[in-house]
Amino acid sequence: MEVFLWSLLVLASFLIIYHHAGYPLLLKWMAKGKTQEPYAYFRRQYKESALDPLLPSISLIIPAHNESDCIKDKIRNLACLDYPPSRFKVVLVCDGCTDDTVEQATSAFKETECKHLKYEIHDYSKNRGKLIRLHQTISKNDSDIIALSDTSALLSHDSLLIAAGCLSHDEIGVVTGRYCFLDSLSPGENAYWDYQTRIKTQESVTGSTLGVHGAFYAFRRNLYQSVPEDTINDDFAIPMNIVLKGYRCLYDPRMVAIELEQASDNADFKRRVRIAAGNLQQAIRYRGLLHPRLGLTAVNFFSGKFIRTWMPACFLLVLACPALLTREYSWLWILVIPQLLAWITALYFMAKGSVPELKLVKIGTYILSGHMAMAAGTVSYLMGQHKGPWKRVTEQTN
Repeated sequence: MEVFLWSLLVLASFLIIYHHAGYPLLLKWMAKGKTQEPYAYFRRQYKESALDPLLPSISLIIPAHNESDCIKDKIRNLACLDYPPSRFKVVLVCDGCTDDTVEQATSAFKETECKHLKYEIHDYSKNRGKLIRLHQTISKNDSDIIALSDTSALLSHDSLLIAAGCLSHDEIGVVTGRYCFLDSLSPGENAYWDYQTRIKTQESVTGSTLGVHGAFYAFRRNLYQSVPEDTINDDFAIPMNIVLKGYRCLYDPRMVAIELEQASDNADFKRRVRIAAGNLQQAIRYRGLLHPRLGLTAVNFFSGKFIRTWMPACFLLVLACPALLTREYSWLWILVIPQLLAWITALYFMAKGSVPELKLVKIGTYILSGHMAMAAGTVSYLMGQHKGPWKRVTEQTN
């Protein structure tokens, strides 16, 4: 038993260190000497050009459920994008909205600055789920490129031109951009998103970035493949289906999506629980991404996504194993006590609904709360609790 406990402790410790520190260092080493030259794109500068007809047609699809508070700003933002109106169409898919999203959107499309937009509004009375509505819409669409975007995210003016330029290359099937918040975040969240930006940039250089953010991404329509209706993280599943076909998922930070909506701490935790449940689901369903034929993309998936699902169990083992071994090795309390204090501190501030003042404690609390969300998401997925129609994060907390 003693040997078994030591073995579990060493293995769990290795996985934790490798996932959080070893993999970023390995990724940095693999990306060393490699650069991702920005793909050229047509700099139209809002002027009609004889080259406009050569640009691919794009349908930007916006799934919506009770988005009346931000849909007008979204449409006005899309009206500012630099892309030929004849090659660009906005498709608003309202899935069982019970507010006046449709009326607000119709009003915005009629505004003087938005009149040039070609648009469709699909107003479904019954809320059947985001993926069902997306599949219905995409399967009937004939544009060259499909772009997906959230209602609460504003896009940089040249996003569509950059996406079109990137997707004109045969090896690229999906392209995504940088995600940031309008309002400042906590130090923990800032550190997390800075970390994510570095990881995605290096993943893109060494193979494919794994997963995108639903705020904005684009792909070639002919590469689209439907995903099961119960898929949790669709912004991982749809792009990775394309990667499995041998195409790259490119991260281009020149495209920027700015998030207007910032959820409460409670809503943020629920969001992370759902994402964690999706991580377990995708580790099971997309284990094909571990195939050696995918090269460094397989390494990235194993190190960045697949191992992540084991982190709650690893943290539990790193705490429990030395605690059980203290009868024979009393010095192991120096490993147990700091961990207990860290978890108790994180739980205290989560229960209190506040954040600590010290920056290091803030970051640590955010990271540990993320692992708690991951554990909760894993349990909820195994119990089948992530099913049914989609809701906004704010609605899920009511």
